This record gives sequence, C-alpha cells and structure tokens, in this order.
Amino acid sequence: MPRNAMDPNRGKSCVRKAHRPAMAVVGFVVMLLVIGSFALWLSQLTGATSRSSLSHLYSTGAFYGAESGMEMALRELNATPSSDIDSDGTIGTISNNGNSADDPTIATGTFYVEKTSTSPPLYRATGRPKVTGQPWTTYRRVIEARIE
Repeated sequence: MPRNAMDPNRGKSCVRKAHRPAMAVVGFVVMLLVIGSFALWLSQLTGATSRSSLSHLYSTGAFYGAESGMEMALRELNATPSSDIDSDGTIGTISNNGNSADDPTIATGTFYVEKTSTSPPLYRATGRPKVTGQPWTTYRRVIEARIE
C-alpha cells in the first residue's frame, strides 16, 4: 500500500496550504487599512494643530497692536503739554477716522484708539493682525482704559 494512502493528514494538509496565501492577503489588507487610517488621522491632527497655532499667533499680534495703541494714546495724554502726536485732531485718540488704510502699524498688527466716554474718560484701543487671509482678517483684540 502506498504511504500517502495511509496518511491520516493527507486531505487536511492540502486544505491548510490553500488557506495560507488567502490569510496572508487578508492580513496584509487589514494592516494596510490600519496604517492608512493612522496616516490620515495623523495628517488631520497635524493640520488642526497648525491652524490652532496660527490662530493664536495672529490673535497675539492683534493684542500687541491694541496694547501699542493704548501706549501711544497714554503718551499723548501724559505729555507736558498734551500734544496730538498722530495729528488726528483729538488728544488721546489714534487714527480715529474710520479709515483702516491709514491706521498705525507695528510688526504684528495695526491699531486705532477711540474715546468712548467723556466722564470719566474711557479710551478703547482696537488691534488687528497684519494678514489678508480669511478668517484671520476679522480678528480684533480690544483694550479699554479709564483715565481719572
């Protein structure tokens, strides 16, 4: 009797060998999907972090602009004698003419200062970042000071 005819694993070994390449392909596809999903998630996370950091940078630039405007207004008010440094016609206001094209500029932003109350005097400095792209052009940072 031939040796293969007596082998109890004769049919099973053929089935196992046929399933090995199919399982390897399934495992490869699963690993490809997992790695691809991880790469997409990582790029989305990086993009969101980058946008958040840029937003913080522009917001801080607008704040520094407002702070510079307030310092300039206080300099006008505290000078002896008080003088209108920016020649807008009012001591304590900076570029308060409604034209954003001629607002003073620093490295991080632009600003203007307006007087919002007369008794006691309240000054409001508004800073904007120096960008032209949306949505950052709408950022505003405001600082108010009551002078007594």
